[in-house]
Amino acid sequence: MRAYRTAADPQERAPEASKRPRQAPPRLGSVTTPPIAPYVHRRVPLDVGGRRLEFATCLDLFSSHQVDVGSRLLLRTIEPVLAARGSTGGARVLDLGCGYGALGVALATLPAVASAHLVDRDALAVDFAAENARANAVEVTTAVSLGLAETLRDAPGARYDLVVSNLPGKAGAAVLSSMLLGALGVLAPGGLVAVVVIEPIRDLVASTLSRDDIEVTLRRDTADYSVFHYGPAAGTSFPPPAEAFDAGVYDRGALPFEDANEQPATITTVEGIPNYDRIDVIEAALTRRIPRIRPGQRVLVSNVAQGYLAAYVRSAQPEAPVILVDRDVLALRTARRALLALGAVEDRVEMRVIGAWSEDSAADANADLIVGVLHEGGGAPAVEAEYAGLVAALAPGGRAVLAGGSTAITRLLAHALPPGCKASRTKHRGTSFLEVTRAL
Repeated sequence: MRAYRTAADPQERAPEASKRPRQAPPRLGSVTTPPIAPYVHRRVPLDVGGRRLEFATCLDLFSSHQVDVGSRLLLRTIEPVLAARGSTGGARVLDLGCGYGALGVALATLPAVASAHLVDRDALAVDFAAENARANAVEVTTAVSLGLAETLRDAPGARYDLVVSNLPGKAGAAVLSSMLLGALGVLAPGGLVAVVVIEPIRDLVASTLSRDDIEVTLRRDTADYSVFHYGPAAGTSFPPPAEAFDAGVYDRGALPFEDANEQPATITTVEGIPNYDRIDVIEAALTRRIPRIRPGQRVLVSNVAQGYLAAYVRSAQPEAPVILVDRDVLALRTARRALLALGAVEDRVEMRVIGAWSEDSAADANADLIVGVLHEGGGAPAVEAEYAGLVAALAPGGRAVLAGGSTAITRLLAHALPPGCKASRTKHRGTSFLEVTRAL
C-alpha cells in the first residue's frame, strides 16, 4: 500500500439499524478527526428518502454553495432503481470522485444500501466526506485514491452493485473514457453504473458508451446535464481496470524548463492540474528565492502542482531527501515521477497527502527547508491553518520560503509564531514571499 492511501474494507457489513461512521486508519500526515473547521464555507441541505441531510462545504471544493443540480438529478434517477431492490437489497455502492460526499452519503441512508465506499483523489474532499458522514450519523468508508485500479488494490476482490459519479467536465477525453469503462470492471454481476455529466461532454460520453458490449438502460437529458445508467451487455463482462496513471492516461505533454544549473530539462505534465503548458510564474519567481541547499538537508515542497518546483529543488541539490506534500494524489504522483525521471533515488522521495491542515499534519517532517505556494482557494482561515502546519514542520535552524497573494501574506505576518521563529516579507510583481526561520 502506498503511504498516501487509507482505506477500510468497502464490503464490510454493519447491522442495518446501525448507521455509525466507521473509523478508517489515519492517513500519513493527517489526524484521525479531520480538522476541517477552518475550511468550512457553509452547510447546505439535501433531502433524500424523506430525510434532510446537511453537508459542510468548502470554497475550494466543487459546488460549495449548494448540492450540485446534476447530483440531485442523478439521485432522483437512482432512488427508484434501489427501491426496486426492497429494504433488504444489500447494495454495495462506490462513489467515484466523491467531493464532499453528497452522493455517497445520501445513498448510504437508503434502506436498499448495505455499504457505501467514497473515494477521491483530493484528500480535502475525502476529509469533508468523512466528516459529513459523521455529522449526519451515516456509516461510510472513505479513501484517498487515484482511480479505480487503486480502489481495487485497497480492497482486493471488492465488487460493487452500484458505481456513481458526477464526472468532472474538464478531465479530458482519455481520463473520462478510462473512468466510464473502468467502472464496468468493478461491478458485481447485475451491477449498474450511474453517472451525470454537463452538457458540453454529453456527446463524448454517449459516444464512449455506444458499444455492443455495453447496455445503456437510461439516458435523461436536461438543458445543462445528462444522466446515463449503463452496464455490461448480456453475456459480457469487463476485466478489472488498468492503472491509468502508469498507462499515461492523464499525460498532457513534455514541458521544458531551465534547472538550477541553467541546464535544459523537461517534466511530463498531466490533465487536471493547472499550468500543463507553461511554467507557473509564481513558482518561477519562488525558485530565485531558494537558499543554497546542503547535501543531506531535508526539503519539503508543498503544493507540488505539475512538479516543476520539486524538479528545480532536486537539480539544485541531488543528494537532498525530498518530501512532497499536496492534497491531490495526482499532483503527488506527477511530481514524484518528475523527480525519478531526473535521476532521484526512489527512497529519497517521500509523498505525503494532507487535506485539512493542522499544526500536527507534518510536525514529524523535521524539514530543513520548506518551499511552496500557499493554497488560497479555501479562504483566510484555511491559509492560516496551512501556514501553522508548515511552520510546525520546520526543523531547528530550518527555513521556509512561501509565496502567496499580498493580502494573505499580510494576514500571516500578524499570525503568532512558535517561540524561536521569525518571519519577514519581500515582494515581486504582485506576489509576496514570506520567509520564516526557526532558531537552533
